[in-house]
Amino acid sequence: MPSAGVVKHRRWVPAGVVLVLGLLLAGLAARWQARDNASRVELTLQTTGASIADQLAKRLQLYENGLRGARGAVIAAGIDTLRRETFRTYHESLDVDRQFPGARGFGFIRRVAVDSEAGFLAKARRDGAPEFKIRQLEPYGGERYVIQYIEPVDRNQAAVGLDIASEANRRAAAQQAASGGQAAITRPITLVQATGQAQRSFLLLLPVYRPGLR
Repeated sequence: MPSAGVVKHRRWVPAGVVLVLGLLLAGLAARWQARDNASRVELTLQTTGASIADQLAKRLQLYENGLRGARGAVIAAGIDTLRRETFRTYHESLDVDRQFPGARGFGFIRRVAVDSEAGFLAKARRDGAPEFKIRQLEPYGGERYVIQYIEPVDRNQAAVGLDIASEANRRAAAQQAASGGQAAITRPITLVQATGQAQRSFLLLLPVYRPGLR
């Protein structure tokens, strides 16, 4: 889910970030909060908390497994030769709602240098998205982290072209994933494609490295 001037170009800098969008995580957190009230004894709270924490951990591991599968598909297709139709075909081989309950979808985020933006847009528009454009949540002049592909697109259309580096929470998680080489999760956010569910979603991000660059 790294910007110029913040993360230096080292061998571990990724070419992109695969992401999963999870809604059920927020639901589990809400259940935890709902049970946290003065009428319950401390032991019950501890038991409930442990149970919910275990559910969260298992769900996150499930999502991360899904991310690793998506990352494998991206690498197999080639980071520079990946196409929208290829990513869609991979997604159609899954049953996201059954295999990854609570996940809104999987996507691919492309790192785009500011001086490469025009070329990136031209290529993206030739790749089955003639209206493709980059949108920001807040003004940000650093390197873009653009959601280039996301499936299923019908329920995530509003996220296409979003520069997640333009919002501090999302940017921090992407930088953490890139620098650590492991999955990283944002704090609760409001998805642009689910604005009616304020602060009830998360992004889980996993970096994709070019072969030999880590």
